[in-house]
Amino acid sequence: MPLDAPGNAYNFRLDIGGEIVGVFTDVTPPAARVETIEYREGGGGPAVRMLPGRVSYAPVVLKWGFGLSPVLWTWMQASMSGRAEYKDIALITLGNDGEVQTGRYNMFRCLPAAFAMSELSALSQSGAIETLEIRYENLERIFGGQ
Repeated sequence: MPLDAPGNAYNFRLDIGGEIVGVFTDVTPPAARVETIEYREGGGGPAVRMLPGRVSYAPVVLKWGFGLSPVLWTWMQASMSGRAEYKDIALITLGNDGEVQTGRYNMFRCLPAAFAMSELSALSQSGAIETLEIRYENLERIFGGQ
């Protein structure tokens, strides 16, 4: 893939603990933020300097059709009962053919933090969707098929 070609938003897989899990309609991808600590040097005049501070990570949110992934529900149940089951997760982006890996986000020491199901209505024509929010402690990005 040329360096100037953007990746596809619709070809992705989720690897949880070494296993490709489920078919997802949507994934809110990982995000990181580094807080900055501002300070002024003595004699430095009005210039404000910055140091990197605490790193925080936005949760990954998975959405899928109702009842398609008992693996994720079982994992969430463990968290709800107080038994932490940390897992490593990889969000893998794929090329147009759906096979060649174009990128990868590895998230470490992940735990499910929230579960929800979409509203059910006899008047709706949309499918029932389950949502799982996952928190993680560290993030690594791998470019292309490295």
